[in-house]
Amino acid sequence: MASLLKRLFGRLPMARSTKAYDFGLGLLDLPPAPRLLDVGAGQGFSSAYLSRRLPEALVVSVDVTLECLKPERLEVGPRPPAFVQATAPRLPLADGSLDAVLLVMTFHCLPEPAQVMAEAARVLRPGGALLLADVDGEHWMARPFELVEHLGISPLTHAYTVDELRDLVRAAGLSEPTVHRRPGKEKGFMLWLVATKP
Repeated sequence: MASLLKRLFGRLPMARSTKAYDFGLGLLDLPPAPRLLDVGAGQGFSSAYLSRRLPEALVVSVDVTLECLKPERLEVGPRPPAFVQATAPRLPLADGSLDAVLLVMTFHCLPEPAQVMAEAARVLRPGGALLLADVDGEHWMARPFELVEHLGISPLTHAYTVDELRDLVRAAGLSEPTVHRRPGKEKGFMLWLVATKP
């Protein structure tokens, strides 16, 4: 049942929205050919979009399982993303190997959040950026969102508040994070957080 719900959720526009990525990428100062980690491959649409949006980028995408991946349905850029089965708290990537780690609508359901942040910090190069986009735990939508996810997507789901995220980022040794909201959507349920590795 949970697997079926995950596949159905993956078809929703929100699950593969490019708007969250576009706004978040606009907050980053990336090199010309960035090395990116997209956490939460899902069906692969987001990573495929990144490979089109940033044609020079090396995009690596991880997920605890690749059972939902639909490579035959993906429209990729000139450098197709690499999909790796791995857990976010234990990334099979070298220290300081990435320019950015993207956690877009995934952090809320990941196990060991402090370890996920520590791993993100480990694989970032000095000056590299963490981009997190997720449901704001202080928004009225947070509790209904958690309830729906608990019923069939993930019992781990927790919509984090800004203070909780700040504490996790600081504990990982990243810079004081900045929090952003899309212009005209300041009262929306999404927040974007950016932190860098000193």
